[in-house]
Amino acid sequence: MQLSITGKQLDVGSALRSHVESVLASTVDKYFGNAIEATVVFSREGHRFRADISAHVGRGILIQSHAEAGDSRAAFEAACERMGKQLRRHKRRLRTHHKAKSGEGKSPPARQYIIAGPSGNRLGARASDPIAPMIVARDRRRD
Repeated sequence: MQLSITGKQLDVGSALRSHVESVLASTVDKYFGNAIEATVVFSREGHRFRADISAHVGRGILIQSHAEAGDSRAAFEAACERMGKQLRRHKRRLRTHHKAKSGEGKSPPARQYIIAGPSGNRLGARASDPIAPMIVARDRRRD
């Protein structure tokens, strides 16, 4: 995964950079094996830090999240947690859509059997009554 970590008007140290690389790689690899690229931008807004994460994890799949906190590491952790939740939900939608499309979980359609007599009529139906119900078995106790 190609990873870009930048800071707007602040310096991103090597410790924060290595932490971001390890946590983000494990979060994305948990749900999508080979992510294409990710961008993390740290900025300062007043006395709070903001972390913006944008990850391109698959063809046509772009996940974005952001969070604010009093510390840059805490802001990144919150944004990464939010991104993990989005990835999990997206992966679940892909799996359930695939199951629904392939027909898993559905019962097979009922088959229709027509029993025809020697003359081509359905057994139990009279020739004069074409819409009479077919008799498959008869209870002798009721006759």
